[in-house]
Amino acid sequence: MNTQMNAPMSSLLLCRSMLMTCALHTRRYTRAAEVGADICTIDLEDSVPEHAKEEARQHALPFFLKRPPEGPVRALRINSLRTPAGLRDILALLDSGARPDALFVPKVDSAQDVLILQGLLGERLAAVFFIVLIETAAGLCAVEEIATASPRVRAITFGGADFSAELGISMAWENLLYARSRTVVAATRAGIAALDAPYFELHNQEGLREETLKSRALGFAGRVAVHPRQVADINAEYAPAPKVIERARRIVQAAEEHGGEIVVVDDDMIGPPMVLAARKLLALEQKILEKDGVLTGA
Repeated sequence: MNTQMNAPMSSLLLCRSMLMTCALHTRRYTRAAEVGADICTIDLEDSVPEHAKEEARQHALPFFLKRPPEGPVRALRINSLRTPAGLRDILALLDSGARPDALFVPKVDSAQDVLILQGLLGERLAAVFFIVLIETAAGLCAVEEIATASPRVRAITFGGADFSAELGISMAWENLLYARSRTVVAATRAGIAALDAPYFELHNQEGLREETLKSRALGFAGRVAVHPRQVADINAEYAPAPKVIERARRIVQAAEEHGGEIVVVDDDMIGPPMVLAARKLLALEQKILEKDGVLTGA
């Protein structure tokens, strides 16, 4: 298996928010760009009933024929490769000439699932990277191997709804803390990003913000949004606050001025781990500036 450990910070995917859009709703395809989502994902899976899968493919694939010069990462969520619908998705994609930036791959249970998908795409879609979805007990048990299965795996997403359903538990934060933590650790070890599960209470903005703060504190880089109105709050909570960025700059500057020695900043003793954390924050800030042109954060 290919390991991605110690990947350069600049290679990490900016993924504060991934907005999901049902492939049947073509008029909503551009909403991700309009509301500032980092990733626009057109969904062929859960939001599309079985009888409408072919219609959804016919709508979705033309969207990926041309890549606009600017805008969010554009991803296509396929059905599980363990289903006929998933295999039809891949065949249709190969025949269409469509070129999404990424495939959002559901119900990944093993590293072999990633390698099978990579083999099916071959050289024709070699530039397409993978955002894999961990939403089963089997997937969580293999998450470390999945994260390092291929350089094309650029992010891991935790799927709390399916995972909790399989375990027969609610989606309460405490119930899913272990699964979230293991997902973040596996992603960090592989040098890739971790995205958190959606927050499904559409009219509870305060609940979204509270859970997103917990998610960010745990180490997630972003999360899935199921409605455009969630994107601004998600982006704000996963972006470093201006005062945090200012402190990170002072930490890096102090470390450089003292040749990497232990320094004191704001009465705190600063060693190499703190300097590394500060550099990661500044790299994230730069990515946000490149995409949005302005800093966000609270």
